[in-house]
Amino acid sequence: MRSNYSAIGKFVVYIKSTKDKARGDALLGRALTGRSTIVDMFIETEVRKDKKKELEKAVQKCNAKSAKLIIPNIGHLPRSLAFCNAVMKLDGNDPYVCAIRETDGHVGVYKYHTMQMFLQCVDQININKQIAKKALRKKMETYIDPDTNELWKAGNPVNLQSVATPNAARVRQQQADDYCNEIMPVIREIQRYGKVTLQGIADALIARNIKTRRGKDTWTPMGVSNLLKKAKELGIYVWKLNMKIE
Repeated sequence: MRSNYSAIGKFVVYIKSTKDKARGDALLGRALTGRSTIVDMFIETEVRKDKKKELEKAVQKCNAKSAKLIIPNIGHLPRSLAFCNAVMKLDGNDPYVCAIRETDGHVGVYKYHTMQMFLQCVDQININKQIAKKALRKKMETYIDPDTNELWKAGNPVNLQSVATPNAARVRQQQADDYCNEIMPVIREIQRYGKVTLQGIADALIARNIKTRRGKDTWTPMGVSNLLKKAKELGIYVWKLNMKIE
């Protein structure tokens, strides 16, 4: 994050909710200068964790008009995966989001790098998942079958096997799907910078210290290929250039 950024040029404004409109207008009036031009403004009217429609429109307008995205009162948005996925689609030549923040009565404009925000967000999600797993293990001393309403004790090997086998398969499948959704914006970013072969993407992921779903530090072309096949199954956009996915 860079502070004391000079807000000069063309901007597309994104306000995260209608409740923030008045506050956003006030911050814009204090932060922008006579050399700042507002191209358009988008206000999120529907509060959803999984999708931010107005933000996606704002990003498209930024790319079409060669403008910068500016967000007054950014708050906790960088912790949202939906937010990070959307801003990752900003033009790769200037992958920054401008945010207006007020500290001790002083209003400043700050620049957030989209990739850095995304990686920090994914790291926090993974930490939260580990915390939730530990808490769940402590609570799972007993298990109630939702179909029979039968109470099973987790210490019974027979009961554990009948419950754990189908549940474990569903958990593994969901974990694979979640990881694919989290990592695909990174791969799209890598492709935008010219790495379009399986080997090139694998090398770039290693260089960025991004671990595989199993926590390994080394990526292989086969591993990248398997990930892209999974993305294709999930209906996620896959940029196919010099690679073959069957």
